[in-house]
Amino acid sequence: MISALTLVGCGSDDEAPTAAASSTTEEESARSTEPDEAEAAEPAAEEDDTSVVDFLRTAGVGDTLVNRLGEVGDANGYGLGVDVATDLEARRRLASTQVETCRNVAVGHRTWEGLQASDVSAGASEEQAAAMADFLREEFCPHVAPYKEAPLPKQTLGGPAQDPRGGRGLASPLSWWDARYQRVPWSKGCATQTGQPTGEPVAYRLADDAVVCATVPPAKSLKKHLISVDVVFASPVGEARARDAVLALLPSDASADEETEGINPDWSYLEGGCLNVNFGSERLESVVAEVKKDAEPWAHAIYYSDGATNDGAVGAYTGKIKQILLSTGANEPGLTGDLTC
Repeated sequence: MISALTLVGCGSDDEAPTAAASSTTEEESARSTEPDEAEAAEPAAEEDDTSVVDFLRTAGVGDTLVNRLGEVGDANGYGLGVDVATDLEARRRLASTQVETCRNVAVGHRTWEGLQASDVSAGASEEQAAAMADFLREEFCPHVAPYKEAPLPKQTLGGPAQDPRGGRGLASPLSWWDARYQRVPWSKGCATQTGQPTGEPVAYRLADDAVVCATVPPAKSLKKHLISVDVVFASPVGEARARDAVLALLPSDASADEETEGINPDWSYLEGGCLNVNFGSERLESVVAEVKKDAEPWAHAIYYSDGATNDGAVGAYTGKIKQILLSTGANEPGLTGDLTC
């Protein structure tokens, strides 16, 4: 539902703009794992789609405030170029991403310093990033309503230990999760660690000391299968406990394989690190194949000692784990040779 505008660096009208996604989008986070082909499989949006308008309405953001934000965005290159006017539809999309920013700052998942650093990394000047952050902090965010959680559904637990394809959580359908684990409030265990959701959030009690946090994928091709989840512990645990939590959400043949230490991206103002562990599972390939064409017999878990934000890991990796991001596929270092937290 939320799509970003292009953030364009300063330059003359004759220069080709340096296009980069605005840092307020989920793509800039190393934690984004939804497959590209799922998005490509989505049908084109209907002309009468009101999802963005509805989202802004529930957030308490009307067109007057949307246009004020749009004017600041246009003046600072958060659109089609510096001082190039955007239309109302584009401004609504920008407003939608900034609602997420406001809510994440409010729960401590993001900081204004981190927001500015990521915008600069995407092409804004320090002055442009500061102007946007100042407007958000002083004029836009005070009008944004807090995220309102939907009532928890009634459940009848006692479902099977694995889904029809042999999965035990990762890439399993939401219906299996609802029959297997108790839903718990998102706001209590997930908001600060994983951020406020823009889609439909779900949280489940995995164990006495751990909850699973996830957002139901909007892509119809994913059929409401949870292909990426976060495990959040009440307090940091050792690597053995973390491994057991991961294995509980993978097919029974899964085993830990390659380990790689990760670092925060260069632009991050945070000094932090993480540990990535790839898990092999032949059965996982058939589990994932139901929702993903290029399914692989791999999953990866990223361990964070404190937490993960859009700005990178909070603090160094210490061998104790507060949060785990578990996703399909293996995770490997990038072109620089470094694995990004």
